[in-house]
Amino acid sequence: MVTLPMFVSEDINNEPTVNYDMGEGVNVITQNIPSRNIFSIFRLVHFPFFFTNDSGFSYSFFWWAEIGLLLISTYLLLLELTNKNLLISIGGSLLFVMTPFTQWWNQTNMIAWISFGLLFVLKILKEDNPLRAILYGIGLVYSIVTFTLFLYPAFQIPVTYVAAAVAIGVVLNDWKDIKKNLKTSIPVITISFLIGGLFVLLFVSQYKEVIDIISNTVYPGARFIQAGGGDPNWLFNGAYNILLQRDSNTDPFGNQSETSNFFLLFPPLIIWVIYKSILLYKKKKKVDWIAITLSLIVIFFTAFYFLPLPDFLSKISLMYLVPHQRLFIGFGFSSYLLMLYILSRKETFKMHKSTLDLIIGISLSILYGILIFFVGKNLFEMSEKFLNFPEFISPTMKIVGASLLSSLLIFLLLKNQKKMFFTFLLGFAFVSTVYINPIRKGLDVLINTPLADYITELSTKDDSRWIVYGDHTLAQYALANNAKVLNGIHIYPQFEIWKVLDPEGKYVDIYNRYAHIIVPTYVPEKELVTLVSPDALELNIDPCDGRLKVLNVKYYISTKEILTNSCLTKLKQIDKIGIYIRND
Repeated sequence: MVTLPMFVSEDINNEPTVNYDMGEGVNVITQNIPSRNIFSIFRLVHFPFFFTNDSGFSYSFFWWAEIGLLLISTYLLLLELTNKNLLISIGGSLLFVMTPFTQWWNQTNMIAWISFGLLFVLKILKEDNPLRAILYGIGLVYSIVTFTLFLYPAFQIPVTYVAAAVAIGVVLNDWKDIKKNLKTSIPVITISFLIGGLFVLLFVSQYKEVIDIISNTVYPGARFIQAGGGDPNWLFNGAYNILLQRDSNTDPFGNQSETSNFFLLFPPLIIWVIYKSILLYKKKKKVDWIAITLSLIVIFFTAFYFLPLPDFLSKISLMYLVPHQRLFIGFGFSSYLLMLYILSRKETFKMHKSTLDLIIGISLSILYGILIFFVGKNLFEMSEKFLNFPEFISPTMKIVGASLLSSLLIFLLLKNQKKMFFTFLLGFAFVSTVYINPIRKGLDVLINTPLADYITELSTKDDSRWIVYGDHTLAQYALANNAKVLNGIHIYPQFEIWKVLDPEGKYVDIYNRYAHIIVPTYVPEKELVTLVSPDALELNIDPCDGRLKVLNVKYYISTKEILTNSCLTKLKQIDKIGIYIRND
């Protein structure tokens, strides 16, 4: 619906930085979309687009390369944090990929590149060979710039906090070894951040105009998210994300991507870390700082999610830029690292046979299962249809099953039963995501159909604009077939177009946003522009309105008959989709 048609449009237009087939001309530099400019060197996954005209191959490379980079980055980071424990590193990297949040959002790059950056920082801190440290520094520069250029603070801020917490924990844990290399590590890290910062400043200065437009939009730019008021049912719904794969299971939080989450086990883990850390300090006068700092960052996120903290704390911490549901990536990244780190520290965090260990461990397992039970009960009350399929398992049994599995996972984790833990967790993760992105071959469904061929034929002969009435996804479909589309997805407001449609600026607070532009059947008495969701609006305009002619709109696509308008002539009907031309 959104990015794939943009990828194809970019490819057939030779990857321009400003794509004039989108609205009035969209600068795509702020998006994870291929474009030919100096900063393309920091978009590794886009390289095939620049060397081949095979959009299918290039997109396939992009798709699998992003998944591969997430696997590699988290695997290498976990190797570093777990003293090269292969089982945990392999299992953990697979878990990151098979998490519902990752699959529903196709969100791989943010965690991948913060993991690479953190890995290079840790390598530099521990490296006593200056040449190798410099090579790691080059990797750090590349990671910093690549990560920063994603330009989505709502995800970037939480994962950066997690990376900082891990780095601090490692420094405190391994200070005796790290301080031996400070003469090398401090200059290399400092210079790496300076060079990375210079690249970012160059990017910002070169594309300041478009960045300013996006930063000053109502959504997602100029907003202030107050702390507190988070929904616990939304936060801990990961055990029920398996149900999102069936469309008839109506999700309770808007759509499947918004509802998706990580498998968050952190509440009992934080209590366990505190308990075991007290014992460790009493017995050996030692502290496992990585476990402590990761626990603290999860507590930090929890406070901002649930508590009405003062606005100045949100401001100085930049958390005012992070909507509650976008904070899930921080919860997930930190809690997964904490969970996997605990597994790697058997001597410190394993549940022993002592009476106190058993009482606390079993109690935490049961209590967490009860929490998941009530979350499931509340989700069912929000949307009874959410637990519909499969019908042979009652909603109550689904809730009980998710609760028992959650209790079992906590118990196995605290008992340090690695193989059993990964068997159950990865097995559940796989069945929770297996139908989200079924494997396809080629892009024929998008660019090699009778409708696609006809749109391409008309667009090649005439560069007039197109507008789609009804299903606005067809505007993106037309975009992928070389049409200049008026509506579809505007990744930032197209003010030149809106100056024609709304010369007095009456509706600027509605269209000053990232938006899906939907054009429904015209209703004379209805407002010109209506907001239907934070990222979607409706444009109510007569197909024969003179403003569309001023905007050079000549071709119309509609899923409903609009031939009654005297200014239009139907050119062709393909299935239930009509193609019209303006004749006045």
